[in-house]
Amino acid sequence: MPENNLEFNAQINSFKKEYPCFQERNNKNYSFLKGILDIPNDDEEIAGSFSIEIHPTKNFPFAFPILYEVGNDIPCEADWHKYSDNSCCLTIPAEEILICKRGITIVEFVSNIAIPYFANQLHKKHTGHYMHEYSHGSKGIQEFYTELFQSKDYNLWEQCIKVALGKIKYGRNEKCYCNSGKKYKKCHFLIEDDVRKIGKEQIMIDFKIMKLI
Repeated sequence: MPENNLEFNAQINSFKKEYPCFQERNNKNYSFLKGILDIPNDDEEIAGSFSIEIHPTKNFPFAFPILYEVGNDIPCEADWHKYSDNSCCLTIPAEEILICKRGITIVEFVSNIAIPYFANQLHKKHTGHYMHEYSHGSKGIQEFYTELFQSKDYNLWEQCIKVALGKIKYGRNEKCYCNSGKKYKKCHFLIEDDVRKIGKEQIMIDFKIMKLI
């Protein structure tokens, strides 16, 4: 259930200056935004438009607001990354944590998340497939962590997590434990900061979904 969020409310007017076709609406105890979002193509021409709503969440700006596509231009189907309540599936939780690690504004959310999401929907309408997407469920989570750790080897994932969480010490100038031949400080050391930001709790949730623990 969306909740009143003071930070979200404080950003509404500045968002409307960037996107003047949006209006502030009220739903019981909280305000949200509703309007038509135009999606530009590579030539900055309007490729399509979607009727959307943006609702606050408890943890905004350190989590995405909820995005709803309410014009029925996208089917409410898993293959279209849209739920039965019209909310949009934007990415997996671990990636959302990384994107929002320093906080996100409503303008940034629309520019960097919502517009690419709808551009991808238009691409699928025209070609039958997305430009890039994570698969559904555990497979999509596995794809994310494969990209993050730059490997499909679960043992390497486990090693990286243990080092990131301080369970194993590793010298910065040692050869990286992934056997890349690079120094640790120029290899998986750079990934471990993201592991810490995702956090042990979310990683354990994801690993249970993938049935790795």
